[in-house]
Amino acid sequence: MSEQGTPISFVSDGLTYAGLEWGDPEGQLVLALHGWLDNALSFSVLAPHLDNVRLIALDLSGQGFSDHRSADATYHIWDDVPQLVGIVNQLGVSQVAVMGHSRGAAIATLLASALGGRCSDLILLDGALPVPVSEASAAMQLRQSLLDHARLNQYTARLFNDDEAFIAARAKLGFSAASARVLAPRALRSKDDGFELLHDPRLNHASAVKLTQGMCDAFYSALAAQTLAIVAESGRQTRDSLKPGIAALERLANAVVRVVPGGHHTHMEEGAQSVAEHINRFLCNGPTDG
Repeated sequence: MSEQGTPISFVSDGLTYAGLEWGDPEGQLVLALHGWLDNALSFSVLAPHLDNVRLIALDLSGQGFSDHRSADATYHIWDDVPQLVGIVNQLGVSQVAVMGHSRGAAIATLLASALGGRCSDLILLDGALPVPVSEASAAMQLRQSLLDHARLNQYTARLFNDDEAFIAARAKLGFSAASARVLAPRALRSKDDGFELLHDPRLNHASAVKLTQGMCDAFYSALAAQTLAIVAESGRQTRDSLKPGIAALERLANAVVRVVPGGHHTHMEEGAQSVAEHINRFLCNGPTDG
């Protein structure tokens, strides 16, 4: 299996979603969604270790080689869901497994809830729905999103002299140099005066609306798929941002939580083999032996 994968793309609601495909064309279909400001290559380390699957990893809108959304659009975690449902429809399968990392895990949870029985398995890699907010914060949240939008015309794209400068910048965010190097080919575009980040700057903006506790509980309760949540020992749980989601998942009868070594990006770093072993057992045996 090629670590670089085979390029694939879909057009859904007029937006092009680029991606990469690995594995057995006749294997179980797994649709993989990357984390914030990552891209489809984030699954390239994990893919060779997965058994009997057809893995399709997409660049989510505004990231990697996929289209940016129109000027009036937003990047809430639910904004990709209609297009992702459209892509599942195009794939022509009766059931699909959905896997997501970090922000992609939040989107995967919403997608699985929307697909209902069409989603056979949900795999969450150091991620879940965001920490719920109180209703009292709604007005402040909206104001912050509008402030961010108003500042967009002041944005200047960051330029890097070369790949190594990008890798050094990612390392400051907690990436290993190896994982940052994996992402670089789909994170940068060459310009006359350097290399520019491909992602839409609006991905850095505050959301206009966030989910409350009741809304999160409703989405978790709506999950029909058997669910595997893989938690990194030194990942988001150390910042408390994953704890509400894990607690909610542990209450579900068809969900299992497993802990693996490593940090937030362990699926593309030292924990890739361990993550793959859990996924392979889960897809074969279900939550009990996940």
